[in-house]
Amino acid sequence: MSLIAELKRRKVFKVGAAYLVVAWLAVQAASIAFPAFDAPPWALRVFILVCLLGFPLAVVMAWIFDATPEGVTLDGNTSGNKRVFASAAVLVVLALGWYFFGQPAFRKGDTAPPKVAAAPTASDKSIAVLPFVNMSDDKQNEYFSDGLSEELLNQLAQLPQLRVIARTSSFSFKGKEVDVATIAKTLNVANVLEGSVRKSGNTLRITAQLIRASDSSHLWSQTYDRELTDIFKIQDEIAGAISEALEAKLTDRPVATTSARTSNPAAYDDYLQGRALLARRRLENIDKAIAAFDRAIAEDPGFSAAYSARGFSAFLRPLWGATNTADSLAGAREAAETALRLDPGNAEAYMVRGMAASFRNDYTSAATDLDHALALAPGNGDILNLHGDFRLSAGDVVASERDKRQAMALDPLAFVHPMNLADALGAQGRYAEAVVAVEQAIALGAGEFGYDRLVIHQSRLRHFDAAQATLDKACAPDPASLPHCLVNRVLLLAMKGQRPEAKAILDAAVRGVRIEDMSPGSLNASFLTSLYLEVGDIASATKWQRTAAETGDWFPTFALLGTQGGAKLPEEISRDPAWLAAWEDPRQKDVMANYRRNLLAWRACSQGGKTCP
Repeated sequence: MSLIAELKRRKVFKVGAAYLVVAWLAVQAASIAFPAFDAPPWALRVFILVCLLGFPLAVVMAWIFDATPEGVTLDGNTSGNKRVFASAAVLVVLALGWYFFGQPAFRKGDTAPPKVAAAPTASDKSIAVLPFVNMSDDKQNEYFSDGLSEELLNQLAQLPQLRVIARTSSFSFKGKEVDVATIAKTLNVANVLEGSVRKSGNTLRITAQLIRASDSSHLWSQTYDRELTDIFKIQDEIAGAISEALEAKLTDRPVATTSARTSNPAAYDDYLQGRALLARRRLENIDKAIAAFDRAIAEDPGFSAAYSARGFSAFLRPLWGATNTADSLAGAREAAETALRLDPGNAEAYMVRGMAASFRNDYTSAATDLDHALALAPGNGDILNLHGDFRLSAGDVVASERDKRQAMALDPLAFVHPMNLADALGAQGRYAEAVVAVEQAIALGAGEFGYDRLVIHQSRLRHFDAAQATLDKACAPDPASLPHCLVNRVLLLAMKGQRPEAKAILDAAVRGVRIEDMSPGSLNASFLTSLYLEVGDIASATKWQRTAAETGDWFPTFALLGTQGGAKLPEEISRDPAWLAAWEDPRQKDVMANYRRNLLAWRACSQGGKTCP
């Protein structure tokens, strides 16, 4: 009983109870705060362990430093007791130090890379179609061999059980001395199709061979000596042979739709020229591609693929800087409608018409067309990419993430997919993951587009030094460049709490912007809405959101998706009546109804701890 009395007298019980209460509250707070700041998983475990080991230390210290006469002790030897308890405290500290030192992040100079999960084994039913080598005497025929390879790739991509790598990744090996095994490993495929084309007048010699990467054995090979008019028959024979060799099941309809067919060799030649130009993007190449597709249409007015390709080109023009947005959009829709009249199974035409509907704020029609396009061609990289963009703008962040990840699997060397994946992750508030995705995009050559996203996500994580370094690198070639340098400078300053400075920069930039010069690929109204939200100017943000509705901005929900913490509803940003009224504009009614429904459905699902569909 004397021990219990002494513990009470020294208030050891009170100290222990108080410590347990405080430690429990601290652990609860840490369990919320650590994930919010993207702390590594082991950090919370370390914190809990420290709290546990701190309990005996607190009790020991309560005993040792009790402010009572030293003569009252258990055994009459005060100094001896203090030495014992001091030794125990030292042992506890040493235990903590040993645990901390065991964590790689605490070991100075420990640069061992984190363990990365092994890449999944390539399926036997996966293939990369390399660009066929141009063996013609005329090297200007390069577009023909490239176009033939791309058409064959698209044809194979319609086989439901065959994973076909997209053009950007497959064609990245063009002209490089890389062995088949390395290509297959890089693209994570089990098979590679390669070949050559010799074109002389209307005569063709096409050689193709299917190689199994694991042992470089030839599963199938064939040489075709035909007339140019037989080109589609050759494509069918190659696709059929590969399907048989890999035992992939064909779709219910023919592998190649009539949209890719024409009986006019000159029309097909112009079509392939247009495809080669379109693949290079940039506005000047897109305009040249449109001219090539127009020639193909003039030569064969019933050529559905030429119309859909022309529509896709027209749709891309504003994204690459063209300012006549309305004309481009109208031209895209008209071409898509014609293509579908000629061939109701043309997936590209559904994609173009769907995106045209999306950018007219008709989200219901857009969803119908884009879903149909994806059902017709689930392995088409362009369709997956744009379907994911549409789903993100409609607040369906999970579907957007799924599309982007699937596109990355089919096109692993294209920077656009991880870059756009970062947008979907950012809309979910998953900024640390977004940074990883953007860094992958930059490694693949995203350049200023990747640095733009990286600054945003680093700023959201409050990694200000890293964001400033990225901004300096991104804007070094042209510090006055719009929109990415302006966006990033304003965002970084605002996130650092320097809103007046950020607003001054933004106001100065806006004074030089003309509404008629805006396009989806430049500083547009939705961009400005988002930036004025960052600097806390709701009145200006409201003004620009009204402008977005009036001018038919292509991405009206941009300002809602890009806020700190992830996508929000208008009333979660501000209760200002004018601000809320701007989002109730009848021209955006369909947009906002879909956005609200999708976002609330995702929240309900994610908060329930389920895997969201």
